[in-house]
Amino acid sequence: MKKIILMLIFILGSFVFAETAGNETELFLSPNETKIFLSPNAQFYISNQKEWFLGITPDDSSIEWEKKYYFISILPVGKNYKIAYIPFDETKSYDKEGYPILTHRITRKYTQKTRKEENIPVAVSYSFDNTFFGAHPGIEIKKGKRYERKSYQVLSENELNILLKSRNAKRLDSTTEKYLKAWATWLIYNAG
Repeated sequence: MKKIILMLIFILGSFVFAETAGNETELFLSPNETKIFLSPNAQFYISNQKEWFLGITPDDSSIEWEKKYYFISILPVGKNYKIAYIPFDETKSYDKEGYPILTHRITRKYTQKTRKEENIPVAVSYSFDNTFFGAHPGIEIKKGKRYERKSYQVLSENELNILLKSRNAKRLDSTTEKYLKAWATWLIYNAG
C-alpha cells in the first residue's frame, strides 16, 4: 500500500512540476510559429487597449507581467482563424481615437550578406519600440489569476468578430502591415 501511495505522489508531483516549469519558460510562441503569424496571408489589427503580457526584465532577467499595447495577427485557415498577439511598448503619439500612430522609414540595409538577394525592405526607424518582440498566445484568467496560453487560439469567423469588437481592434492599412511584417521577419532572422 505504501508503494502505491508513494508512486501516486511521485506521478502527481511530476505533473505539478511540469506545469510550473512550462509557465515560467514559455513566454512566446516558437520562432516557427511566430513566422506563420508574419506570413503574407496573416492580417494585422491594432487595439487601442492594453493587455497583460509576460516579459523578461533586462536588469535581472526576472519574469513579470506588464500591460502593453499589441497587434493581433490573424491567420485564416480554412473556415477558422489562428490568433496571436504581438505586444509593443508605448508610442510617441496617438490618434483621436486613442490608437497608437505607427510611422516608419524604409531603407534597404542588411546585416547578413547571405539574405541580401531576397531584397527584404528593412524599417530602421519606427515610432514604437518592440522590446519583447515575439508572437504570444494571449492570456486566460482563471479564478482571478492570469495564465499565458500554451498555444494560439483557433476561432470561427463569428468568434473572431466578437474578439475584434471586444478588443476595439482595427485593421492596419496595407502599407503599414506590409512593412511591419517585413521588419518583424528581419528581426527574427537577425536577432542573435
